This record gives sequence, structure tokens and C-alpha cells, in this order.
Amino acid sequence: MVQQRTAGDSNNAPVSGCPFAAIIKATAPAVAPQTRAIVDDFYPRLFRQNPETKAFFNQSNQFSEQPTQRMALANAVVAYASNIDSLENLTGAVKLIANKHCGLGVEPEHYGIVHKNLMESIGHVLGDVVTPEIGQGWSDAVLALAKVMYETETELYKAAEQRTGGWRGKREFKITSIKSVTADCKEFTFEPADGSAMPIDFTPGQFLTLHLGKHSTEATPRHYTVTNAPGKPFLQCCIKRVEKGLISNLMHRLEEGAIVELSPPFGVFNLKPERKCVLISAGIGATPMKCFLDSAKDNVELLVHVDKNAEAHPFLDQVKASGVNTEFLYTAERPRPSAEEVAELVKQKGLTDCDCYLCGPPAFLTGVKASLAEVGVQNVFIDVFGPELSLA
Repeated sequence: MVQQRTAGDSNNAPVSGCPFAAIIKATAPAVAPQTRAIVDDFYPRLFRQNPETKAFFNQSNQFSEQPTQRMALANAVVAYASNIDSLENLTGAVKLIANKHCGLGVEPEHYGIVHKNLMESIGHVLGDVVTPEIGQGWSDAVLALAKVMYETETELYKAAEQRTGGWRGKREFKITSIKSVTADCKEFTFEPADGSAMPIDFTPGQFLTLHLGKHSTEATPRHYTVTNAPGKPFLQCCIKRVEKGLISNLMHRLEEGAIVELSPPFGVFNLKPERKCVLISAGIGATPMKCFLDSAKDNVELLVHVDKNAEAHPFLDQVKASGVNTEFLYTAERPRPSAEEVAELVKQKGLTDCDCYLCGPPAFLTGVKASLAEVGVQNVFIDVFGPELSLA
């Protein structure tokens, strides 16, 4: 295997157009079919050799079938290799991953750990295919991508710290209110534990990251959409209790007054304030829509929500009170709507020129996004609860 270098050594992190690009292009067809095997080797290796990295990963995403976190990395590797001559095509994916990394607290030194373990996995899975030249090419490529990532994350950290009420890293907050939204959903209000009443700025649609290490040694960070509008001296999120879900059950057991740690809001699912929009959600996907309504309800031309019934519909009272046009599709009263039906609603109401924001289960998102494109909607934005690149 080639000599390893640290991700922090920027002099050894080439940019697109350097000699490694030709090696990646030539070997990508052989590597792509093995990406799942590579990442299946990589994660156990990473956790075995660097157990401290487990703190960054949702283990249910790791070992579910399909393992969404592993599929996200596999798809990212393929995308990177496929676009080695046109890395500008990956700008959206880089921003998405970087925002989630910032919520977790990823730092440049972590990329050196990933690089070392990933190169070992590539060598182990591909064997003799990895000549010194090929190994060096892929090593340089991984380091180049790492440099792009941590430079992007550095700017995000800086912006989050400099905005009104901002901070960097984890900050202690007190749970000052717990409100039952449905039978299995609760909205939590977090206020700074230091008593600060400074307004907290962020972009509607962003998520906060909840760190519960003070309450459980097994807890890993979780991202939850902020449900209140920016400019308040608090942050809110809504958590649905999931059977056997470590974090959701832990949060539902906490009481007002408990201290937790939060990372500042990050995320790319951002409302465009100058544009009219349609909000489409299913189940707990209603959470970012509450923030959008609180932030810019005059821009909302239609809100569509799919759920079992009114009792299971999060924030139903707030939606009704907003006065926006709505379509509630309850499966207890009618068959589950198809993606085509949802898109047809938007078309029938003459709203295909609006931006459409989607949040809900993965199958719902992929189906509705495709159907909206078919009826002529140009701008469709999706929010995924989990590793979004696993949908690629």
C-alpha cells in the first residue's frame, strides 16, 4: 500500500486536473462495482481501529438493511470518480455533506483517519489490482476531496459563529417546554443554559444537532429540523418516538429543566424568501413546513400533507390557523395518494411555476419529485431524514 499522508497536509491535496484524474478515470469502471464491498470493509475497520469515530454515526443507519449510511458513502465514491474532470457537478453534494458534518463537529484531522482506513479497505478488497501507481492516484484523489470538504466546513463553522446568537461547537441549552403534538410526537423548546436572551439567527429549513452524551454513553448526535422561525431567543424541534429508537425514546423521557447540548443550525433545505412556494409533506415531514409557515406564510400558495388521520397530523392546528390553502390526504379516509396524484394537485391549481418543498419518507420523496418534474415543476427541493445520498 502507498505511504499514507494526513488530510491536513494541503500541499499534498491536488486539485482536479492533476495527474491523478487520469488514473481515477481509467480505474473507475473496475472500482465502481466493488464500492459496496469497499464500504462494508471500511466501516468495521474504521470502528475497530479508531473506535472514537463511532460517536459521529447513527448505528441504526449503519446496520439497517439497506444500510443507508454505507450506501451514502458508496454513492459518493461513485459520484466523485464519475465527475473527476468536472467536480463542479458535485457542489450540491459537497454542501449537503459539509452541513451535516458541521452539525456533528467533524474537524480536519478526522479526514486523515478516514483516508487511512479507506485506502486500506480499497487495497484489501481490490487486491493486486491496486498497483503502487493506482494506489497513489486514489490516495491523492481522496485527499483532494478531503481538502474540498474541510475548507467548505471551515467557512460554514465561521458563518454559524458570526451570525446573531451564533456559536461554534456544542453549547448547553435547557429544555424549558415540552409540548405533545400528537400521541407519539413532542415539540421541545431549548433556551441557552447561560440565560442569554439574544435572538438566534438561522435560515428556515435548517436543522439543529442534538448531543445527549450527558444522558447516555450510547447516544450519538441526531439532526432535527428547527420548527420555529428565526430570530427567537430559543430553538425548537419536534421528535417522533420510534420503537427501539435510542434517542427518540431518551428525549421523550426527559423532563423540563434537563440540560442538553446543541450544535448551531446548519443545512441546505432552505426556503427562498423571494419565491412563491408549495409545501408537500408526509408524516413527521411536517416539521420543516411549520418553520416555513412561521417564517414566510404569505409566500405559501398551497400546503399538501399526507397522514393517517387528523390525530396523527403534526401541527395541524398551526397549519389551520395560518390561513394558507391546504389539501389534507388522510389514508384512513381514502386510498394512499400516488405520487402522480400529488403532482396533479399542483398542476390543477396552476402552481407549477412555484418552488416545491418536499419532506417525508424516502419513497414518497423520490416518487413525488419525479412526478412534479413530469408536470413541469422546475424547482423541487427535498429534505431527507437520514443520509440523503443513500437515495442516489
